[in-house]
Amino acid sequence: MTVAENHADQEPNLLTRTLKRLMGNRAIKARSAFEIHEMIEKGLPSQDIIHFVESVELFHDKIIVAKVIGMSERTLYRRVKKPEPLTAEQSSRTWRFAEILTKAEDVLGDPKEAQRWMNTPAMGLEGRKPIDLITTQVGYELVDDFLTRMDYGVYT
Repeated sequence: MTVAENHADQEPNLLTRTLKRLMGNRAIKARSAFEIHEMIEKGLPSQDIIHFVESVELFHDKIIVAKVIGMSERTLYRRVKKPEPLTAEQSSRTWRFAEILTKAEDVLGDPKEAQRWMNTPAMGLEGRKPIDLITTQVGYELVDDFLTRMDYGVYT
């Protein structure tokens, strides 16, 4: 079953579902990838990212928060008192993680399984953990390509 077949009844595309995951149920609608790009460039709201971090069990490991977002969990939570948007780089890193996690849930069919997979070495990624690779754009593309191959049953 492909990603499209898996989620025909959900939000229309991966970008929209990723945006909803990061921003929660707030009425933020982006009509295009360009608008999402602009949101990331301006910096995602720290309040939404805190809610996102709290919703992902994998983030209970403080080291993973720092690695994925590019800031310590302590700094992120200080933003509760003084809300500021994340930097463009932190927003971009957070977006990449949320998008890959959403795609992994599509492919694997279960949120908990997707989070477990993100933190497990994968043979198709030369024994590396997806969570370790998505800290760079090239690593993100490797993980994204691997998920697409998994979805279509092509592992070589």
